Amino acid sequence: MERAIPWASIDVLFIGGTTDWKLSPDAAQLAQHAKRRGLWLHMGRVNSGKRWRYAKELDCDSADGTFLAFAPDANLERLRRWERHDHG
Repeated sequence: MERAIPWASIDVLFIGGTTDWKLSPDAAQLAQHAKRRGLWLHMGRVNSGKRWRYAKELDCDSADGTFLAFAPDANLERLRRWERHDHG
Protein backbone atom coordinates (compact mmCIF):
# COMPACT_ATOMS: atom_id res chain seq x y z
CA MET A 1 0.00 0.00 0.00
CA GLU A 2 2.78 2.43 0.91
CA ARG A 3 4.35 2.33 -2.57
CA ALA A 4 1.05 3.26 -4.25
CA ILE A 5 0.89 6.61 -2.43
CA PRO A 6 2.51 9.65 -4.14
CA TRP A 7 4.12 10.78 -0.86
CA ALA A 8 6.28 13.47 -2.51
CA SER A 9 3.09 15.25 -3.63
CA ILE A 10 1.41 15.25 -0.21
CA ASP A 11 1.66 17.99 2.42
CA VAL A 12 -0.90 16.62 4.88
CA LEU A 13 -2.70 13.32 5.39
CA PHE A 14 -6.38 13.69 6.28
CA ILE A 15 -7.89 10.68 8.03
CA GLY A 16 -11.61 10.90 7.31
CA GLY A 17 -14.44 8.82 5.95
CA THR A 18 -16.46 6.20 7.76
CA THR A 19 -15.80 5.28 11.36
CA ASP A 20 -14.86 1.76 10.28
CA TRP A 21 -12.22 3.13 7.91
CA LYS A 22 -10.81 5.67 10.36
CA LEU A 23 -10.40 2.99 13.03
CA SER A 24 -8.99 0.41 10.62
CA PRO A 25 -5.46 -0.97 10.69
CA ASP A 26 -4.98 0.36 7.14
CA ALA A 27 -5.73 3.94 8.23
CA ALA A 28 -3.38 3.56 11.21
CA GLN A 29 -0.66 2.25 8.91
CA LEU A 30 -1.07 5.20 6.55
CA ALA A 31 -0.88 7.54 9.54
CA GLN A 32 2.39 5.92 10.63
CA HIS A 33 3.87 6.26 7.14
CA ALA A 34 2.84 9.92 7.00
CA LYS A 35 4.36 10.73 10.40
CA ARG A 36 7.62 8.98 9.47
CA ARG A 37 7.80 11.32 6.48
CA GLY A 38 7.23 14.37 8.66
CA LEU A 39 3.77 15.08 7.26
CA TRP A 40 1.02 16.87 9.13
CA LEU A 41 -1.69 14.41 10.19
CA HIS A 42 -5.32 15.51 10.62
CA MET A 43 -8.39 13.52 11.64
CA GLY A 44 -11.95 14.59 10.90
CA ARG A 45 -15.13 14.03 12.93
CA VAL A 46 -13.47 13.84 16.33
CA ASN A 47 -16.50 14.36 18.57
CA SER A 48 -15.85 12.25 21.66
CA GLY A 49 -13.18 11.69 24.25
CA LYS A 50 -12.65 8.19 22.89
CA ARG A 51 -12.06 9.48 19.36
CA TRP A 52 -9.83 12.29 20.75
CA ARG A 53 -7.64 9.70 22.49
CA TYR A 54 -7.46 7.62 19.32
CA ALA A 55 -6.40 10.65 17.26
CA LYS A 56 -3.70 11.32 19.86
CA GLU A 57 -2.59 7.66 19.70
CA LEU A 58 -2.07 8.10 15.97
CA ASP A 59 -0.06 11.26 16.74
CA CYS A 60 -2.48 13.52 14.85
CA ASP A 61 -1.38 17.13 14.73
CA SER A 62 -4.94 18.41 14.47
CA ALA A 63 -8.55 17.29 14.50
CA ASP A 64 -11.96 18.73 13.85
CA GLY A 65 -15.58 17.95 14.55
CA THR A 66 -18.93 19.54 15.30
CA PHE A 67 -18.66 18.83 19.04
CA LEU A 68 -18.33 22.50 20.01
CA ALA A 69 -21.19 23.59 17.75
CA PHE A 70 -23.65 21.92 20.12
CA ALA A 71 -23.78 23.37 23.66
CA PRO A 72 -20.44 25.15 23.27
CA ASP A 73 -20.40 26.47 26.84
CA ALA A 74 -20.57 22.96 28.30
CA ASN A 75 -18.63 21.17 25.59
CA LEU A 76 -15.68 23.54 25.60
CA GLU A 77 -14.92 22.53 29.17
CA ARG A 78 -15.29 18.85 28.24
CA LEU A 79 -12.83 19.36 25.38
CA ARG A 80 -10.40 21.06 27.74
CA ARG A 81 -10.65 18.07 30.10
CA TRP A 82 -9.82 15.71 27.21
CA GLU A 83 -6.72 17.78 26.48
CA ARG A 84 -5.66 18.01 30.13
CA HIS A 85 -6.11 14.27 30.52
CA ASP A 86 -3.86 13.60 27.54
CA HIS A 87 -1.14 15.94 28.79
CA GLY A 88 -1.52 15.45 32.54
